[in-house]
Amino acid sequence: MTATLDDLLAGRTSITVIAPHPDDETLGCGRLLADARAAGIACTVVCVTDGARSHPNSRRYPPEKLAALRRAELEMAVQKLGSGIGVDHLGYPDCAAPQDGPAVDRICLLMAPATLLLSPWRGDPHVDHQSCATLAAHVTKRMGCRHLAYPIWGRVRPVASPPTDILRYHGSAEAAARKRDALACHCSQMTGLIDDDPEGFVMDADLQAMFLTEPELFHAP
Repeated sequence: MTATLDDLLAGRTSITVIAPHPDDETLGCGRLLADARAAGIACTVVCVTDGARSHPNSRRYPPEKLAALRRAELEMAVQKLGSGIGVDHLGYPDCAAPQDGPAVDRICLLMAPATLLLSPWRGDPHVDHQSCATLAAHVTKRMGCRHLAYPIWGRVRPVASPPTDILRYHGSAEAAARKRDALACHCSQMTGLIDDDPEGFVMDADLQAMFLTEPELFHAP
């Protein structure tokens, strides 16, 4: 089903995105954030981990330096999506995102009840995405907000039970352009910037194109 911004907001007056790592905010819901911000909707991105394990063998970018780089990339990316989008870094270690505990309190303090909460899909084949989905479920239960999930790796890797009742968001041409500019800010993940770790993560150009050209997907968990 094709959805509009109003369909996804369903009367909510702000958006909070839970992103497991820097770049998930853009890959999963960059167009939605761009259109929402253009419409005057308050938007906040909560990045849960520092993303410092994407290139574990790099000497040029050891974990502390890589975490700082990815933090800066996220700050630049969200400003490409829309001026005034807030960013909060929880700073948990990459691959160790919490499922509950103090992180729930920290996220709830950033939110109002009339919020659309966006989180990764619980079936995404990555431990941090699954943990953040559980984290979002706890936040939703406490806050009573509207919660939609966005798949990332679940779009391209085999999963046992793919989500149903998908809402497809195409967004505006301006939002698509902003998403492209924002994704380009994540140089550590989208380019060969870190070239001294052959086992480090770099997203394939065709996969980047898929996220930039196909609609964003959301569903109610």
